[in-house]
Amino acid sequence: MAVKRKIDTTESPLIRSDKTQAPSKSSLVHESAEISFPRGGSSALTPLELKQVANEAATDVLFNTSRGQEDKKNLPKKKKAKLAKNASKEGQDANADDDDDDDKIRIQEHVSFKSLPVGSKLLGQISQIKKHALILSLTDNLRGYVPITNVSTQINDLLDNLKGNIEDSKNNEEEQDDESDYESDEDIKEEKDAIIDLTKKFYLGQWLRCQVTKNTALELPSKTKKIELTIEPSVVNEDFETEDYGNKNGAIQCSIKSIEDHGAILDIGNGKLNGFIPNKELPPNATPGLVFLGFVSKSSDRTVTISGRSNPTNVISTISSVDTIVPGQLVDFLVESVRPNHGIFGKVFGLVNGFLNLAHINVKENFQETFSIGTTVKVRIISNILYKGHRVLLVSQLNHLIKLTSFSTALASQQALESFPVGYIFDDIKIVCNDDQYIYAKINDQYWGQIHHSKYEKEDSKKRARVLGFNEVDQYYILTTKKADLEIEYLSSKDIPIGELLTGCEITSVSDESGINLKICSGRFTAHVPTKHISDIRLTYPERKFKIGNKVKGRVINVNKSNGRVYISLKKSIVTDQDNITLISDYDGASELLKNGTLTLATVESIRDNGCVVSFLGNLRGFLPKKEVSEAFVKFPKDFLRLGQTITVKVLDVDQSKRRVVVSCRFTSEDKLNKQKEIVDSMEIGRTIVDVIVVEKTKDSLIVELKDEPSIRGVLYVGHLSDSRIEQNRADIKKIKIGAELKGLVIDKDTRTKVFNITCKKSMIKDSINKTLPLSYDDVKSFGTNPMHGYIKSLSSTGIFVAFNGKFVGLVLPSYAAESRDIDLRKKFYVNQSITCYLLRTDEEKKRFLLTLREPKPEKSKASDSASSLSSSTLIGPIDPQIKTLNDLTIGKSTKCQVKQVKKNQLNVILAENIHGRIDVSEIFDSWDQIKNTNYPLSKYKKDDILDVKVIGYHDVKTHKYLPISHALSKNTIFELSTKSKEKLSTLNDIKVGDEVIGFVNNIGQNSLWLTINPQLKAKISLFDLTDSTNKIGNEESVEENYPLGSAIKCTVSSIDKEHQILNVSARINKIENAADVEVGKEYPARVIKVTSHYVLVDLGNNTSAISFITDALDDYKLTLPEFYSKNQVVSATIISKTTEDAESKINVSLRKTQNITSAKDLTVGQIVEGFIKTITDKGIFIYLARNLNAFVPVSKLTDSYIKDWKKFYKPMQLVTGKVVTCDNDKKIMLTLRESEVDGELKIMKSIKDIKPGDIFEGVVKNVTDFGVFIKLDNTINLTGLAHRNEVSDSALNKDLNQLFGPGDRIKAYVLKTNLEKNQVSLSLKASRFKVEDNKKDADTIDKEDDEDGDIIDIDYENESNDDDDDGEGAEEPQLSKKGPIPTSEDGLSLSAGFDWTANILDQAENYDDDDDDFSDNEDFTSDKKSKKKSKRKIAEDKSIDINTKAPESVADFERLILGNPNSSVIWMNYMAFELQLGEIDKGREIAERALKTINFREEMEKLNIWIAKLNLENTFGTDETLEDVFKSSCQYMDSYVMHMKLIGIFEASDKVEKALSLLKNAAKKFGSQKVQVWVNWGELLIDQGKTLDAHKVLANALKSLPKRDHIEIVRKFAQLEFKKGDPEQGRSLFEGLLADAPKRIDLWNVYIDQEVKVGSDKQKVEDLFERVFKNKKITRKQAKFFFKKWLEFEDSKGDEKAAEYVKAKAIDFVEKMGDKSQIKENEEEDVEMED
Repeated sequence: MAVKRKIDTTESPLIRSDKTQAPSKSSLVHESAEISFPRGGSSALTPLELKQVANEAATDVLFNTSRGQEDKKNLPKKKKAKLAKNASKEGQDANADDDDDDDKIRIQEHVSFKSLPVGSKLLGQISQIKKHALILSLTDNLRGYVPITNVSTQINDLLDNLKGNIEDSKNNEEEQDDESDYESDEDIKEEKDAIIDLTKKFYLGQWLRCQVTKNTALELPSKTKKIELTIEPSVVNEDFETEDYGNKNGAIQCSIKSIEDHGAILDIGNGKLNGFIPNKELPPNATPGLVFLGFVSKSSDRTVTISGRSNPTNVISTISSVDTIVPGQLVDFLVESVRPNHGIFGKVFGLVNGFLNLAHINVKENFQETFSIGTTVKVRIISNILYKGHRVLLVSQLNHLIKLTSFSTALASQQALESFPVGYIFDDIKIVCNDDQYIYAKINDQYWGQIHHSKYEKEDSKKRARVLGFNEVDQYYILTTKKADLEIEYLSSKDIPIGELLTGCEITSVSDESGINLKICSGRFTAHVPTKHISDIRLTYPERKFKIGNKVKGRVINVNKSNGRVYISLKKSIVTDQDNITLISDYDGASELLKNGTLTLATVESIRDNGCVVSFLGNLRGFLPKKEVSEAFVKFPKDFLRLGQTITVKVLDVDQSKRRVVVSCRFTSEDKLNKQKEIVDSMEIGRTIVDVIVVEKTKDSLIVELKDEPSIRGVLYVGHLSDSRIEQNRADIKKIKIGAELKGLVIDKDTRTKVFNITCKKSMIKDSINKTLPLSYDDVKSFGTNPMHGYIKSLSSTGIFVAFNGKFVGLVLPSYAAESRDIDLRKKFYVNQSITCYLLRTDEEKKRFLLTLREPKPEKSKASDSASSLSSSTLIGPIDPQIKTLNDLTIGKSTKCQVKQVKKNQLNVILAENIHGRIDVSEIFDSWDQIKNTNYPLSKYKKDDILDVKVIGYHDVKTHKYLPISHALSKNTIFELSTKSKEKLSTLNDIKVGDEVIGFVNNIGQNSLWLTINPQLKAKISLFDLTDSTNKIGNEESVEENYPLGSAIKCTVSSIDKEHQILNVSARINKIENAADVEVGKEYPARVIKVTSHYVLVDLGNNTSAISFITDALDDYKLTLPEFYSKNQVVSATIISKTTEDAESKINVSLRKTQNITSAKDLTVGQIVEGFIKTITDKGIFIYLARNLNAFVPVSKLTDSYIKDWKKFYKPMQLVTGKVVTCDNDKKIMLTLRESEVDGELKIMKSIKDIKPGDIFEGVVKNVTDFGVFIKLDNTINLTGLAHRNEVSDSALNKDLNQLFGPGDRIKAYVLKTNLEKNQVSLSLKASRFKVEDNKKDADTIDKEDDEDGDIIDIDYENESNDDDDDGEGAEEPQLSKKGPIPTSEDGLSLSAGFDWTANILDQAENYDDDDDDFSDNEDFTSDKKSKKKSKRKIAEDKSIDINTKAPESVADFERLILGNPNSSVIWMNYMAFELQLGEIDKGREIAERALKTINFREEMEKLNIWIAKLNLENTFGTDETLEDVFKSSCQYMDSYVMHMKLIGIFEASDKVEKALSLLKNAAKKFGSQKVQVWVNWGELLIDQGKTLDAHKVLANALKSLPKRDHIEIVRKFAQLEFKKGDPEQGRSLFEGLLADAPKRIDLWNVYIDQEVKVGSDKQKVEDLFERVFKNKKITRKQAKFFFKKWLEFEDSKGDEKAAEYVKAKAIDFVEKMGDKSQIKENEEEDVEMED
């Protein structure tokens, strides 16, 4: 039933009238309140009357009625005149175009604000999505908005529920105390926002049918034009009858009600019908509440199936009423008339008038020739405008509207405006046609443009036009050809670039609180000046300086792109252009400044204790750390800066990923920095005296500046003010004024911060002037008994540390500092006190010396100095006869020498028999060409060669330093000689950056080489700069091999380190300057600059960085990147790719030595691969096999175990090992991580093609019929086979199959045959079919047991004898123990029972007496083979899997199971777990109590399980008191020892270590004299916690408490614990002690050997143990066989063939000896018998 509508008496803007009179309205329309087609299909009107009504309705739409004339009379005079003028003009145009009478009246050809009354329906496209609203683009470039309340019923219900919950919570809070906290409105809003967010539900570009609910343009008065819409399916589909939903390809508005397994249930606005859309048609992450325009694909009585795509060839052919002709429908349009400069008039379904305007015609050029009257055209309805109960349709023929889809992923404007953005000017467009509103221009073959008449200036047919925007729905560029629009710089305020300088800004208002408002761009836009950007200084009355109407100059600091608001700064510092200042507004600009070192401006936004937040242009923010605020010391940033202050900064760091920019105010010019550095470098500590000026004062120091260079600051501490005591200095410092001049001695400096320390102590200044202030160890030695003046650096119990400068310190021991040791040094002396001291003794090796404060007694002078006598001595046998004495050997003197020894880096020579010298390798060759062998340059010299040399100085043989000739000659010095023609040695000042030098290797460091340039000049070269060949620097060995000591290297000076007096050089020829020099596939040296867990960042040279992903960096994935690489390490890097994005190059390199997997072609099915987890999703995990190669592991392939919360076991970049399942291409690689498949056979799902007759499958019964059983086969792709009734049993079957089988039964089936064409599989269940297979398995089992006969694998000593004389012959055959550890979750609760709550309940309960499992490895030395077979039979009968396959899902299910099996603890515990998962803890307790009362008293094991479950429950969910009560009760009803051990295990599993230790202590008191395991568990827990000393005490107490027969067992188990978790050396000590007491216990030897093998001990230790075993004379043949076999396997595992041969030979020798012994024994027995 259609809704009755009120008649609108206002004039429709769609109809304009002239004097032509239209026929009067039919009375039939006024009398009938029903729609054209009433419900039920019947009509009160005859067919003739219906036709009459339709014709009259069309006439009312096309022509004016008498009411139009009446309404016109009521208009004001001005309105009437304007209307008459328009009507006259339109009448003239119409008469000129058309000849018929009907053509005198025209329909409104375009939609506008005033032509959209409430109730109009339109087709719209989502162009913007906000949190709580949608913006829809409509035809003719209109826009409407949809509030969140007009979206869908589902979202409205969610809002109502949310509102109700909030109100309920408020009501509940009001009922509580008045002091309770209430939830604020902001909290409620945040909660609402978090739940409902339209940005996560809708997609840009979606097409929707909408209906106008409000149009402010039609309201009086109306200041703004705003169209409010609704898209609710119940509203926009309200006119649809049930039969209309069956029209195939019909456009239906839908909203998602719920998401199901195969698709989504839809709300289509009809209470009787539901919609359904399959998953393949849905977009990803679709959620309930999403509204979309769908298209009917098929329908039934209850459900309409929706498709996401419209069929462009299938039009709607039938309708139930004219109301169902709505936007979005694809219909046939009957052409009735074609009008040039207007469009096409016609009808839809022969009933409703429609109009196809020029904008929606595909071919606009000569379109009159394309359309013929009477023909039909496929069109899409885009609007249905209601007026007085009648409809006018606007339709479209455009291709993109014909081919609609429900879910579009992009807007046409995105691509269009990227090609031609707003403001772009076309130089040549072609005007094609026009209508009453627009002129249509062809831009190119793809795009058209619309020019509104108001934006058009008539010129030639080809002219210039400018882009104003883009019409989303109609897909036209909005253009203008007006000259004014073409010439203006900015079309809108959003186009103004940030940082633009604007002139002529007119002030419109001024406020000291809100700021200044401006008119900019000739008054076209407005702008705002924030208060902090009005002026560089704070203005109290800004209106006095900035008056309204004045024009100012400002710079744009930000533009809000959403509303176009412009923010401007009037600060002179920002407005004025500065040569060395570059303004920035984004991270790219900041990065560029960081690269170039350019300065920029920033405004202080907030001040914190650790620094300031500053703002740049735009929304860019940065941080100014406290230490970077000023060159001076900054305690509080607020003392240096103020809010709103504009400061000059430089960028220190940019990290766009973290949205971080760090800046600094500490900067000076390069020249000034160099000058400061030179001044600081020139300061010689202990020698330089400077003039300073006091600039700051503190309590304990003065801040001073150099008089000649104020930018360099120093500190003068109060103790250094004079030699007086501290009290006098404190009084003097108060008298010193700021600006006072002082003279001081530099005693320390920091070249990095350019800060120095000075002293004004006259004693030290005097010594410095006289050059008697010691500066080095050699200076101290020369003082002898002379006094030295210094100051106390620090005081400690060791003594007094006396300093002569900040870096040179000596020690005065307490006994030499005072007359008595009883004197407290800290009371007698103080820091910075002046001290006079004397040299006590020296340490030549460590270059240290001791001082004394006591004046030494004078001694008699000894013999004259040996050096002086040596200097005047005569030479004995000089090589050069012209040299007679040492005085002849002066600097530059040429002479001869004889080679005595040739070393790698020097020649040892003699000048005479008593005078030695040396020639450094750097002083032999004048040029590079003279070096013939660069690796061994001195190889051409031989012993006794005579060389011409000249003296250049001395060489200290102890310090290996060059000494000038001015130094005195001593016994530790020899002559430094040279064969070079150069007269003097080069110094650091003689070398410039870029000079070529020859260096000779004298030392090899970790990542660099040290070179000798000449005896007094050293150089350092990094391995990275050593060579272009990566083969020479692959590792430390290759570096030493290619660059041995003394080898020559030709290099270039890259920098000069004056602080350390060395050169930094490079020997590379092909240096990389930028990324363009890098070639893909080539190998380069690289230096590691950053190592993370994911990648390695390397430097290829000149800050050209490259990245190596973890798969490209490691050959062995078991290592981590930080383990394998370190910072500054030099590696060989191969370029594997280079890409350029936004002028930045990204280089990827490989550091591997082996080839990595690069594509699916490198993989094969079944191949085992390693990789790193990339992402974790609900469906599985993605794994990095290589940088650009990923594999997928579905959840079903992750593990063999059932894990409920599996995601917490995996994390990104975790190393995993898997096996390839599929590798069709790079995008379809699947792995399995299942242990059974990785280590065993890969289980790939089989298809019918893979199945062969004779295969055996397990499966599940799917259906049972009279003729057979249908079975779904496991590990197949949805294959179901039939076992015919005749193939069910070998004997005749008289029973009903339903009595034998039921759906869900697990069953094994034998494949008889397959039919590929029909996809059928025939199966058999006969036992005879499996007989052959079973026989094969039995035979394999028997063979395996036969092979095991006589082997000794693992030993168990539960009944060990304490008799040391036991020879061990009674020991039985050993058996393998296969028990493993019980898996536990993080809270100590096991998952073994198939649910996520109970602890190791089942495993603990079943194995409570097997607590020694951890020590059963290699111990089962006495069990026989029968126990094996029993164990196997027991495993075969295990049916516990039924619990998981038929898991109950409700309370009723559990109660039914309990009735059937009330004594089953498994059912009770699952029932408890079920309630606990629902949060019903008390119910879980009640169930446990019921279980204890219900289970039969004879079922002790079942009751034990329940008690353990109760302990777990209270441990996890209860309190300490409830746990204590349950534990006490359990000890009363069950074995107290068992319950103690179970609770201890629960505490350990849940990481409650202290509680476990406390309970173990109590258990040891109660059961320690009987139970060994208590002590073992106690010791193990202590060792796990790292408390090894406490564990040793536990062992000592155990030996005191346990009887003697248990001593060996307890010591053995503690020894095993030490090997497994503690100190293996302690374990060895325990075993050696045992073997010393019981050497004949062969079992102990076996355990000892196994522990050594497991811990990976030295091979020799294991072999020594085997040797010691066979020295035992009591060892039996069987035991010897076991140990020889174990020894041989050990040697084979180590790959030692010689050792294996030795073991075999020793075994043969042992057997022969044993044979001889047995023969002798038999002979002795025969002799005894003969004697008898």
